[in-house]
Amino acid sequence: MDDILIAPVTQADVPLLDAALQQLAADLGDHYTADPGTLAAAVCGPGANCLALLAIRDGQAMGVVLAAPVFSTMRGGTGLFVSDLWVAQSARGEGLSRRLLARTLQEGARRNAAQFVKLAVYHDNPKARAAYDRLGFAALTGETNMILTGKPLETLKETP
Repeated sequence: MDDILIAPVTQADVPLLDAALQQLAADLGDHYTADPGTLAAAVCGPGANCLALLAIRDGQAMGVVLAAPVFSTMRGGTGLFVSDLWVAQSARGEGLSRRLLARTLQEGARRNAAQFVKLAVYHDNPKARAAYDRLGFAALTGETNMILTGKPLETLKETP
């Protein structure tokens, strides 16, 4: 495990980031619609608003985390929403997700965004849920994740 280096994504790392996120999507059976240009702008462009970390061993991505700051009046500060967290099959069970989340918090603290960490876990992914439970994450009650996309999103954007 000591041979895995965790570091923020640079422009040169975007292809590895893209490949790791594509593997996460494949593992989950999700569609993958991001592209390297959009990822680069989000994590290392002039207006970068996301934090991305790669865990690399021998030039290969062993893990990735993608997070964005979110402010909560209820929690009294800025935290991070982890939208993507993936560990390669060959590195699972070695504590890499814990290391990735710890490093995410350390980077978040530099950005004044470490009051809390929030994430979503799929109902059909009990291994991930168990890992988050072991780390001390608690399921939120009284909340439902909702999303607005496509035509309804475009319609709302056009509202005067």
